[in-house]
Amino acid sequence: MCLGALLAAAAVPLRAAERAAPGQQQPPVLFSADEVEYDSDLGLIVAKGNVELTQRDQILLADTVTYNERTDTATASGHVSLLQPTGEIVFADFAELHNDMRDGFLQNVRMLLSDRSRMAGNTARRINGNILEVRRGVYSACEPCADDPTRAPIWQIKAERIVDDRQAQIVQYHDAMMEFDGIPVLWSPYFSHPDPSVKRQSGFLSPSFGESAANGFHTGIPYYWVLGPDKDATFSPVYTTAGGTFFGGQYRQRFGDGRWATDASVTVDSKAYTNIDTEPVSGTRWHFNTEAEFDPDPDWRVGVDAMRASDQTYLLRYQLPSPVNFLTSHVYAEDFGSRSYTNISSWSFQSLETGVGDSTQPIVAPVIDYHWLSDPGALGSRLALEGNFMDLFRLHDGIATRRASLGSDWRLPFADAIGGQYDLSVGLRGDGYQSDNLPTASGGTDSATAGRVFPQLAFTWHYPWVRRGDGYDQVFEPVAMVAAAPNGGNPGTIPNEDSQGFEFDDTSLFRPNRFPGFDRVDSGQRVDYGLRTGVYGDGGGSTRLIVGQSYALQTNDNFLPGSGLEHHVSDVVGKVTVSPGPLVDFTYGFRLGYDNLAMRTQEIGTSFGPANLRVSGTYVQIDEIADAPSLQKRKQLSATINTNLTRYWSLQLLGTRDFAPAPTASAVGETVGSTETLTSGVSLTYRDECVAFITSLTQSGIRSGDAVPGTSLMFTIVFKNLGDIGEKLLSFSGS
Repeated sequence: MCLGALLAAAAVPLRAAERAAPGQQQPPVLFSADEVEYDSDLGLIVAKGNVELTQRDQILLADTVTYNERTDTATASGHVSLLQPTGEIVFADFAELHNDMRDGFLQNVRMLLSDRSRMAGNTARRINGNILEVRRGVYSACEPCADDPTRAPIWQIKAERIVDDRQAQIVQYHDAMMEFDGIPVLWSPYFSHPDPSVKRQSGFLSPSFGESAANGFHTGIPYYWVLGPDKDATFSPVYTTAGGTFFGGQYRQRFGDGRWATDASVTVDSKAYTNIDTEPVSGTRWHFNTEAEFDPDPDWRVGVDAMRASDQTYLLRYQLPSPVNFLTSHVYAEDFGSRSYTNISSWSFQSLETGVGDSTQPIVAPVIDYHWLSDPGALGSRLALEGNFMDLFRLHDGIATRRASLGSDWRLPFADAIGGQYDLSVGLRGDGYQSDNLPTASGGTDSATAGRVFPQLAFTWHYPWVRRGDGYDQVFEPVAMVAAAPNGGNPGTIPNEDSQGFEFDDTSLFRPNRFPGFDRVDSGQRVDYGLRTGVYGDGGGSTRLIVGQSYALQTNDNFLPGSGLEHHVSDVVGKVTVSPGPLVDFTYGFRLGYDNLAMRTQEIGTSFGPANLRVSGTYVQIDEIADAPSLQKRKQLSATINTNLTRYWSLQLLGTRDFAPAPTASAVGETVGSTETLTSGVSLTYRDECVAFITSLTQSGIRSGDAVPGTSLMFTIVFKNLGDIGEKLLSFSGS
């Protein structure tokens, strides 16, 4: 019978009070068993059959347990299990525990840790409840083989002595051997790793070494430093034979209202040169990348995202993550109102193109944007207000300008009795500019003050027709828009700084003002017309098409040759999207010549196959235009294949190939630009519950100064709970 409750309330106290310190009382020891015997003279309790002993927050289960009150010692035998408050379970054939089960000895011990990893040994010694010392032990994070539990796991560590110190939160191995599938491969007199309860632990990370044409032989070992529960740092020194000594570091910190991360590096004794340098330049080279974001109150958010480098080729040569064309630094503050939005920002840029210096790059400090949207009116109309202020300058050469802008837009959507949909938009904007260093016809520079008032009216009509078929719906929707504004509005005294990134395609076809930014306005009168149609299946598949064109009553000199809008009749733009189901996606965007429907630009994107065999690709083509000699013919193809070979093995293939004309030669006789193959690679990965092997072979065809094309072979071995043992074991590149 169960006697736990009876013994807990019996006159015989199940305590070891005589072992308690003065003024303290030992916690009660509660038993539950099929049979219990008590010897009051000896102070012995013998429990047999499904014994459960509880003291503090520990539970001991066994077939037989003998508890000595006078020595506070419990001995257990037969299917012994000790449940820890941290989630670990210790199994043994025999156990002797005392001092509130904080100290003891165990025989033939097995442990199931809180993260499902396992440890076993011949004997174990428990010290002060914090240290477990296992003799002739073995540790693995791999699950036992379901078909043959006696088979060796994928990897395991055997050691003469394993010490699991919970206070120091570290597991130590003495005289250790790592085995793969039961085969010894690596011996170490000592190593350690954090115990399963630790998410972060200071220590050295996996070393790296390799060879490249740009940097020669290189080797390094990073160190990870935990500075607190909310911050850490990583130091990454790398020694190279041809690229100087590299020192990298990262700092991260979390706050109650935000986060901050900084990544930086510096090299000494590194020689830099670009495609136009005649001699390499020696000196200190560096980079930094800082990201921070904070929410000081529910409405405001402030942040910084800044990235700079000492020169154009530094990031590419040392294989640091970076964009291709330029680096951006951005400091901002945002206010999210109930119906408004305010953004205060400062921007600076660093070009990564050879020969483009910082003195010509704009610095915007500040630019202020304000947006407000009213509640819907009685007829569904809305009023929107927009304000902007910008101060832009350059360090030495180039235009400096200050701008103030205020605009409003009133919209009224409505429908007629037969299903036609309409949208009326009336906008009015006023801009004021004060600019310095404006180029003049005589070749000099001048200052100027300019202003404009730009009203614009837009009226959009679309009439959707819907037909129900057998298992699908078909939509046929003609669309037309009339936009009217005064001619002009873009005088030469207003510099174009933020409206240069214009592209005429299906997304900009029905915009009243097709220019981005504020510096250019889409003046004049025009009619945009097109067609949207699609077929939508009941199972979720669809095919959609949009095609259209624009006709302007006058030519607009603000659109450059080759833009597709330099004539009265624009080029034809459109996009086809085909998604018959989750296994296939296809998009085709195009721009055709207005006069002969010759191909101007096209972009093809596709993705097909199930999740275990997914193929995706993108092809971009920009054809040469006779009246725009500055626009060169471009062709580029990118493709990726992801496949799961088995449950644990996966393969990835990727590549980007440039079919552009051959690069030109620089003034010093070197070839600049890129080879036909920009990037390519193959990656083979094995991943299960306790280990991952990643092998990747990548090739880069990009050449820029002291960064040269080459090939890299990298191995990464990831062990659960141990970390990355072999990240970037080997890399090499050609000249």
